[in-house]
Amino acid sequence: MKVSKGMVGLLVLLGVGLVLPVRGEGQERAYTPFMFSLVTPLQVPFRDFNVGGLRINAIYGECHDFDGLDISTVGRATGHGNGFQAALLANIVDGDGFGMQVAPVDYVTGEYVGLQIGVANFAEKAQALQIGFYNGANHIDGCQIGVINTTRTMMGFQLGLINVIQDNDVPFMPILNCYF
Repeated sequence: MKVSKGMVGLLVLLGVGLVLPVRGEGQERAYTPFMFSLVTPLQVPFRDFNVGGLRINAIYGECHDFDGLDISTVGRATGHGNGFQAALLANIVDGDGFGMQVAPVDYVTGEYVGLQIGVANFAEKAQALQIGFYNGANHIDGCQIGVINTTRTMMGFQLGLINVIQDNDVPFMPILNCYF
């Protein structure tokens, strides 16, 4: 198959366009629709970009805000993380998140709305379904299904071997615990 110089030039321009910084009105960080990371800082583009699209992290990758599809060994968003995140080891969001996380460890320091499936799932505040061996939150609106489920406050139910709602009249119940 013969490839023309024009076609090669077009592919190069397309590739460069995927990683050029684009700033929206009122946006303080550059935005990219694609990110590839071997291990931060060996990534294109750099970690302070916002990603809206596809993010692939071979070992460890970091960006600021993330919206889209994230395929990782370990992926971290230092801002918000929205969309579908699948990781071999961990999904980490330092802010709020929305969507679905699937990994052995799913960790959100802010509010998470959606579904977390893993061995260990945690969100500071969750409007979610957490399914895993260990599920934790400071407050959850939804349900936790696992072997160990813990939260400080809850509107919903827990199904598992150990279920703890700390600010409940009966804080520990095996099999089923709830507060509405």
